[in-house]
Formats: sequence, C-alpha cells, structure tokens
Amino acid sequence: MNLPEIRQLKIFIALEETRSFTAAANKNFITQSAVSHSIKSLEKQLDCELIQRMGKRITLTPYGEVFLHHARRVINELETSITKIETLKHWGYTSIRVGASDTICQYVMPQVLKRFAKKHPKCEVTIDLGDTLEMQKKLAHGRLDLAIGIHLAPSDNNFIFTPLAEDSLCFITAPDHDWVSTQTNRGGSLTDIRLIAYSAESETMRLITKHFHDNTVKYRHPLTLGNMEAIKEMTQNGLGVGIIPPWVARKELGEGKLVAHTISSPAPKRNWGVFSNSGKTFSLPEEEFITICREELNNAIHKGRELNHA
Repeated sequence: MNLPEIRQLKIFIALEETRSFTAAANKNFITQSAVSHSIKSLEKQLDCELIQRMGKRITLTPYGEVFLHHARRVINELETSITKIETLKHWGYTSIRVGASDTICQYVMPQVLKRFAKKHPKCEVTIDLGDTLEMQKKLAHGRLDLAIGIHLAPSDNNFIFTPLAEDSLCFITAPDHDWVSTQTNRGGSLTDIRLIAYSAESETMRLITKHFHDNTVKYRHPLTLGNMEAIKEMTQNGLGVGIIPPWVARKELGEGKLVAHTISSPAPKRNWGVFSNSGKTFSLPEEEFITICREELNNAIHKGRELNHA
C-alpha cells in the first residue's frame, strides 16, 4: 500500500475540525471539489470509509477515528521536526520537550538540568508539569519528546518504558505522634487515622489504593494534596499521617521534624521511568538526559533510604 500524502492528511484533519467541505477547502486554499476528490482517493487507497454524510452533517466512521488519531500525530511530529531544524540552522540549538511530575521537578530536575547544561549548552530543555497519565496523552499527540512517570498500569503498546529507578512509600508523622512513643500495631485497620496522600488522580494514589486492597487494610479515604511539600507541612503540624517516599523528606527526617514508619513488609514500590512513543529513536542528547535523570533519581532515593530506619 502506498502511504497517503501529507496534503491528504491535512485536508482530512481540516474536514474533521470544520465538519464542512467548504470550510476545509478554504482552510487549505483549494476548491470544494478538490477536498471531495482527496477524501475519496484516501478512502479508496485505505479500502474503507472514513466519513459518513448525513445530509449536511459529516461524522467520522470508526476507521476515520483511528486514522485521525495517527494523522494528527504524523503532522505534529513533522511540524516539530521542522521547528527543530529551523532552530538548529539559525542558532545551532536543539531541544528536548520533557514532561515530569511535581515531585521530579522539585527534587530531581534542578540538578539534572544543571549537569545536562554543562554537557549540552546548546540543547534547550523545556519542562511540562503533570502526572503520568496526563503526560502520556501529550506524548501521544506529539507535544512531548519524553515523559518521566510511574509505571503501574498494564503496558500500552503506544509507549516504550525505559526504567530509571525504584522507590518505596512510607508513613510519616510528626515527632510527637502516638506512633513514635508506642509500638502501635496498625494491623488491618487505619480507620481511626487521617491519611494524607498525593493527588487523587495520580499513579501514586492508585498504587496506595491497590496496596491497601491487596492487603485487606481498612482505611478512611485519604485527604489528597497536589504536592509533597503540602503533605509534609500538614503532617508536621499534626493534621494526619502522610504517605510519601522517604527521599522527598530526607531533610525533615534528618532534622527530626518528621519520623518515618513502614507501611508494610514489603512496602509498596513505585517504578520510575521515561515514557516515549513506540518506534522512537533517542537522540544523543536525549540518551544523556535519561542517563543523568537515572543517576540523580537513584542518588536521591539512596539518601532517603539511609534515613528511613523506622
């Protein structure tokens, strides 16, 4: 099968966006009959109907929905490549668009960017903040090159997962909490404890929920907050028991402002890594960026483990 032409993809996308042959024609500076001919030619080439006409209304068939998703990715990738090439020609610069969670941005990325800039001073790194699932959507639409996140859900064939590090979660309390002075047997119930955890829609929260379910632990629905600093602050003020990875609280644990407690044995673990689109080949700067991320994240996690003796 001959591959569709870029012109055909742009016409098809314009038709879906406008749902009008006339508007799609105007958007592409061609005639209405040229739009109709292009769509018919595309359908013949793919041997399936992409659109349905119901009077003046135009809708996509299931084949059309699938084709639209990939057509947009192709156009986005081409536009991105042209932008990068133009930037490189004019300034000698390359770029990497990275998605990362609030935790990674705050505790790991500053050192990563500092080291990377020394090796690649002409490679611009832009960071887009968000949780794993949100970043995967942006990857799929060609808006990111790499996304640093947690691998928990079943593997998606649209993405490649490159492992970085593994960490575990623990409970944290204020130093005057009852758990510090007594050997409390938490057993299978946490219903009398106010838990404070990370974002309700995050992979971390999904992992906590799954872990408690698998270990038949009864608990009250946690108070969920948007970043780890807020969790630590509320915990220090005695407003509940936080659930975090110890490495993000290594300063407070070292100063005795917080105390770590094991959740269970083994503790719930998170697998951190870099998501990229299936079939992608890493550039040299991307490979080195991933290597630095792996080293810095593992270093942070190792320092946290040293403080987590509870």
